[in-house]
Amino acid sequence: MKYQIIGSNRDTGARMMLEFEAESKAAAERKATQAGMSVSRVIDVSDGYPAYSGEGRTSPRRSGGGGKLLLLVLLIVIAVAAWHFWPQINRMIHR
Repeated sequence: MKYQIIGSNRDTGARMMLEFEAESKAAAERKATQAGMSVSRVIDVSDGYPAYSGEGRTSPRRSGGGGKLLLLVLLIVIAVAAWHFWPQINRMIHR
């Protein structure tokens, strides 16, 4: 079987991508380790390369306004708490 191994060079830290013919994923990982690689992922490519799914990757920007909504809810909670506890806060200020 053919395996694609993704990782980094143990000495330089540079990204590496190797392909090996091996009997199993473990055997392919051992071969890559012997070649001086720190293995992070092993992919079986015997039947061709798998379609890219973006698995394991995150986009640098989040789509949508989830952060703004969270901020708005947080501000509302703080405003309600301040309004509820205002008599105690006012007494503490004017001691």
